[in-house]
Amino acid sequence: MFGQMRQLAQAAVVAAGRLSPPALGTPASLLASKHLPRGPALGTPGLASSAVWASVRGQRGVAEAAARLGGARGYCSAPRVAPRQGPVGWVSLALTCATGGGLLYYYERERSRRLESISGKTGPSVGKAAIGGDFTLQNANQDGKKFSTTELHGKYALIYFGFTMCPDICPDEMEKMAECVDLVAKGGGEVVPVFVTIDPERDTVQRVKEYVKEFHPKMVGLTGSVEACKDAARKYRVYHHRTGAEGDPDYLVDHSIIMYLVDKGGEFITFYGKNLEAKQMADAILEEMKRLGH
Repeated sequence: MFGQMRQLAQAAVVAAGRLSPPALGTPASLLASKHLPRGPALGTPGLASSAVWASVRGQRGVAEAAARLGGARGYCSAPRVAPRQGPVGWVSLALTCATGGGLLYYYERERSRRLESISGKTGPSVGKAAIGGDFTLQNANQDGKKFSTTELHGKYALIYFGFTMCPDICPDEMEKMAECVDLVAKGGGEVVPVFVTIDPERDTVQRVKEYVKEFHPKMVGLTGSVEACKDAARKYRVYHHRTGAEGDPDYLVDHSIIMYLVDKGGEFITFYGKNLEAKQMADAILEEMKRLGH
């Protein structure tokens, strides 16, 4: 009887081309058995008849009959071998790491390329189109007198956007900017430090005036209306976002930490991030001055 059932199973698998779904409850070893011949493509004539399928259905399926006769192992007489998942897991991990590394490399390369483009090193027209431009605010040093950055033309300027109630980052950056300005002067150059508030609702003329004089006597402090300050920040692509609960007077402002170098014509040259020290910035500024010939 076992031989008859085996022949019956072979005929059914061949006729189906191994594409028909197994009967409910079919052991996985039934379709994986190396003892079952691999049949031709579905639709090959002359290999099975409808009578075969009727017999299979009449005995409630090949798999169930095999389970009754052969036990849990079905038609496969070879012992089951557990799948070797270890090496596949390591290969998958290696591929994932390689793919992630490639994406990270591509991101960093594109980021560096874009920053270089923005910095204006590829030409004044690229720098001008990407970032910078003149704006008009109130000069806190002159008790709120209207001030246009065109008044800085003829001089190099180093511009920083921040707010006076910044607890730590802004004071550190302002001190660094003041030190950088002095180092540039020692190197034979001159650059005007400029502070522009991104929190005009609290940074009044008087508040900004008192703030900037704590860092450098030549520092220009600028404030103005909310819209005017936003316009200045937009021109230099400054990120800033107010945080804290609505109505909280002690809110903070998240913002980008960058200093922008502007040439004597008011054109943006390049920028310096938080990672640079004052000496590094001063050396870089003097190099830019030398490159531009003045």
